[in-house]
Amino acid sequence: MAKFLWKVWLRLNKLTPNPTDYVAEVDTAGHTRRQQDIIERIAAEGSEVKSETIKAILDRANAVKREFLLEGYSVYDDFIHLTPRITGSWTGKETYTEGKHKATVDATLSKAMHEDLKTLGVEVLGVAESGARIMLVTDVATGKTDGTITPGDDIVIAGDKIKVVGLPQPNGSTETGINVFFVSAAGVATPATRISENMPSKVVARVPAALAKNASYTLRIVTRFTAGVTLLKMPRVIEYDLPLNVPKAQD
Repeated sequence: MAKFLWKVWLRLNKLTPNPTDYVAEVDTAGHTRRQQDIIERIAAEGSEVKSETIKAILDRANAVKREFLLEGYSVYDDFIHLTPRITGSWTGKETYTEGKHKATVDATLSKAMHEDLKTLGVEVLGVAESGARIMLVTDVATGKTDGTITPGDDIVIAGDKIKVVGLPQPNGSTETGINVFFVSAAGVATPATRISENMPSKVVARVPAALAKNASYTLRIVTRFTAGVTLLKMPRVIEYDLPLNVPKAQD
C-alpha cells in the first residue's frame, strides 16, 4: 500500500471536441502549505529547536538561495534544481535590453523527488462538477505561473465561470463591486485597471501599477456570471488558492 495518496478529480478536457476525454486534477483545494506549516511540522516531530529559531534558519536559507541565483549560480538541493536563465533573442554583440530580454529562473524537481513520486498512490474521486474556479494565473511580462505578477502589466487568468459580469447600470457603467481585485494582507482590495479579454474560461486583467513591491496579494474575482444569459442573484466571489507576489524592487 502506498504511503502517500493523491486524490484527483476528472474534469472534461475543453481543448478537444471529444465528450469522453477527461483530464485528472489533483484535489488541492484548501490544502496549500506554507513556511509556517513547515515550521510546525518540524516542531511537531520533536525538534529541540524553538519555532522562532527554525523560522530564522529557513528565512536565511531562502535568502542565501536567492543571493546565489542573483550571483549567477545554479542552486541544487534534495528537492529542487534552480537554474538562472535569460529569455529573448539576440543579434550577436547586442547588450541586455530590458523588455526584449528577461532574467528568470527555471525550476526542475530533483532526482530524489522524482523517485518519491514513483511511490505515490492515486485515488480517483470521480467526475467533478464544473463549478466556478481559478485554475492558473500567468504573468504576461515574465511568463511565470508561480504567483509572480508585474505591476502595470497583464495577467492571464484561466478557470471556469470566471467571466466578470454585473447587473446593467442606467449610465452604462460597471456595477460597483464587480471586477478583478488584488487583495492585500490588510484586506484592501485594489481593482484591476482594465480587463482586455473577458470570457468564461479566460480573463486578461491589468495589474495595478500602484501595488506595493515585495508584497503578497490574493486574487479575487467578483461576478454574477454563471452560464448563458442568466445572472446570479448575488455576486459570486472566486479566489485563487496561490498568493500573488510583487517582487522586491531591484537596485
